[in-house]
Amino acid sequence: MNKIMVDTYKLDRISTRMAKEFGTIPKGQEEHYAYPLSAMEGNMLKLHRQDPNRSGRQALTAIRMALLTIDGYIKQVEYDFSSHATPENQALLHGLLMSFDPFTNKDVHEVAVEDANSFDTKNYFVIPIKCLLRIEKSIKHWTKEYGPNGYFTFIENHMGKLVEQDDKMNFAIIAEEKKLSSPF
Repeated sequence: MNKIMVDTYKLDRISTRMAKEFGTIPKGQEEHYAYPLSAMEGNMLKLHRQDPNRSGRQALTAIRMALLTIDGYIKQVEYDFSSHATPENQALLHGLLMSFDPFTNKDVHEVAVEDANSFDTKNYFVIPIKCLLRIEKSIKHWTKEYGPNGYFTFIENHMGKLVEQDDKMNFAIIAEEKKLSSPF
């Protein structure tokens, strides 16, 4: 597998590139994505509770690293994040991947991958990509409103009571609906 060093440009551009290729969650349609969004955000909140140095800035980097990880699966390349990796963003990245990634979480693999030979990598990751992009937008908004931990303050106030006070990383999977093609 080809290994690619991730520079700042690649890290900064991945969100735009993924949004163009896979789309984003339409405004008002977040309800359909509630389970994967809550698993991702809940895992990050648990990790932020453990270490408040895991800030919104660290979460943004973790989201971009997660998007590049997915891009690597699709393109069959491996991205090297060593120039951007910190203990804080690595922990958040792991929490995000545990919420949806069958190559990181064996429980997700058992549920999502029935046959490795017929696993449609690109189609499987459409929903997680859209959720990551939505969370990225939210982090940017709440960080601008309330500072470096604004996103985590918002999430704690919004859904903190629903997120267990434990270290267990949760996951959620929603299958993308198959689009029916018309013979006409």
